[in-house]
Amino acid sequence: MDQEAISLVKKYFWRFIGPNIGQQADENLTGKVRRDLLDLAYRNSWANILVNLSAGAGLLLMFWLRDELVLSTVIWFASVCVVCAVRIWDGFLFRRKRRSVENLDPGEYRIWRHRYAAGVFIAVILWAVLAVLKIPVVSGDSESLTLIVYAGLAGGATGIFAPIFFVGRVYLLILLGPPIVLLMMSGDNYILPGLGVVFLFVMLATHRNNHAILFRSLVLHHRNEGLLADLRHKNRVTENWNATLEARVAQRTEELRQLVIHDTMTGLLNRDGIIAWFNDVCSRGENLDYAVLFIDLDHFKQINDGLSHAIGDEVLRLVGARLQQFDGPRQAVGRWGGDEFLMVLAASTGDLHSDVMATIKKTREAVNRPLNVSGHTLHVGFSTGVAFSTRHNPDISELIHWADLAAAEVKRDGRGSVHNYDETLLIEQERRLNINQALRRAMPSREFYLEFQPVVRAADGVIVSYEVLLRWQSAELGLVPPDEFIPIAEESAQIVGIGEWVLREACATLVAWQDVPPTTKVAINVSIRQIVVPNFVRVVEDVLRETGLPASRLTLEVTESIFDQRQITLIADVLSVLHGLGIEVHIDDFGTGYSSLSRLHQIRVDAVKIDKSFVLKMDENAKVVIEGAILIAHRFGLNVIAEGVETEQQRSELAAMGVDAYQGYFFARPAKGPCKDLHWQATSSTA
Repeated sequence: MDQEAISLVKKYFWRFIGPNIGQQADENLTGKVRRDLLDLAYRNSWANILVNLSAGAGLLLMFWLRDELVLSTVIWFASVCVVCAVRIWDGFLFRRKRRSVENLDPGEYRIWRHRYAAGVFIAVILWAVLAVLKIPVVSGDSESLTLIVYAGLAGGATGIFAPIFFVGRVYLLILLGPPIVLLMMSGDNYILPGLGVVFLFVMLATHRNNHAILFRSLVLHHRNEGLLADLRHKNRVTENWNATLEARVAQRTEELRQLVIHDTMTGLLNRDGIIAWFNDVCSRGENLDYAVLFIDLDHFKQINDGLSHAIGDEVLRLVGARLQQFDGPRQAVGRWGGDEFLMVLAASTGDLHSDVMATIKKTREAVNRPLNVSGHTLHVGFSTGVAFSTRHNPDISELIHWADLAAAEVKRDGRGSVHNYDETLLIEQERRLNINQALRRAMPSREFYLEFQPVVRAADGVIVSYEVLLRWQSAELGLVPPDEFIPIAEESAQIVGIGEWVLREACATLVAWQDVPPTTKVAINVSIRQIVVPNFVRVVEDVLRETGLPASRLTLEVTESIFDQRQITLIADVLSVLHGLGIEVHIDDFGTGYSSLSRLHQIRVDAVKIDKSFVLKMDENAKVVIEGAILIAHRFGLNVIAEGVETEQQRSELAAMGVDAYQGYFFARPAKGPCKDLHWQATSSTA
């Protein structure tokens, strides 16, 4: 027989003996029905136990009357009695359990089902043992009566074991299987074994149908109960609709209000919620002062960029949960947006400052604890800006603005600390805003101009180059110092456009100077933002080509920020290309950051400029720094330029240290044209 035929036989065999209940119910309803079937099975077990005892006693009596009773039969019947007693006790325990528990959970259901099945299987195995013991040794009426008893037990089992399908199937097979096999093995005739097989299949089919009918009836029962319960519920809803309408509208309104005033990610108050809470506290008429804590997480962008925004969102949720513990009747916690949180405190005048400091300390301890997110252990810190308000001017929007300014000041100073708002912050912020806006109009209005300060060679006093200094005469703000507007241009990325204008204007100016030696160079400060722009090298090449300035006459001055490890490879590649064109690269403000002495080998440069802060100070510590910088720079083959030289004493001390060139007011102040007369010549120092 091929595989396809075997599969077909199996299909119809299992279809004949398997359950046939169809798609009766969903999983929940099926669970209820199965629990009902287990209840019914335990109720039916009393009948099966009684039949077992009666049939066993009848056979024992028959064997005794016919002098066929042996010790093994007595032991068998005693075993039947013991098993029946155990099943009776198990049934009693089940009924007691069901009186105390309305519904069995899945675990309990499986345990009781297995206990029930175990009792039935042990009982039927005893009947199989009796068949093995007696059928081969009895004949005539004894054999017939024994088979009749087995047939009766099988017929009763089709109904008694209908609730638990698997138990009934196994019971019938174990009960009738051994007698049929033993009759076949006797070899007397094959009619009786054949009838036994037919009888077994009939019993299996009857049992299957009984189970299906019982299952469907219970499904229908539960569905009807569900329909009735649903109908009763709908009737109650209809009856109570008008009575509860007002309350439900009020509840829904409150739910919507809570959604409006709470942040969906963290569950904290949002901006509207903070303002509403503040107004509510103020409306109570208590004599309170107020403080706003603006909490800005430090380096949170690194989490978003380095891990993912999903992990970043989870960090915000965890931080929000830790902050929420400080919520209270006189203290509100909210999320302002992004990685910014707010805390608003209300207290009497004498207690407010101490409450604020205590709250900041506890909050920092809570937030600084490690965060475990998706297998990552993260540490989060924050900067805090604080703004205070007396009861005479409690404007929450203004307080939040002040606290935000104070937090921004902490960020600029290095993060992780606390800063209280004062009026100078607002003045500075307004000034920065005005500069930012005016910068956007500066180039179209031609408000920028350049000044040039000479760099003098120490050996002979010859001007080797001019450093370009950008100046801004604003129509609105007047003369704005470079130290003030250049950092703002850096932050707003306007420095890229401004820097390109300076580069083009400076190169064109140097070419236009007729009385300047052809070897004199122009030194232009370049921002790191310009260097990392993808087309920076092309911009420089275009400017040199348009202005006609040879590349060998151009020097680019960069700050020590080029040694930032995050972009050092890109910067090194760009500067290397520029150096290959013949352009010199100098490091400006050398010694003020990034430990550049140890990193000079990473980027190809030609000279370093000692920051003027060391030259102006010129104490023992400053001299050590200058001497160390000169020594290491010369070891690398670099020239050293000292800027900020204002006195002859400074110049002479720098000369003794081995500086290669000077720059400063001692020689010449910045001017719009080339220097005509230096205040110092090298020959004067040797005269």
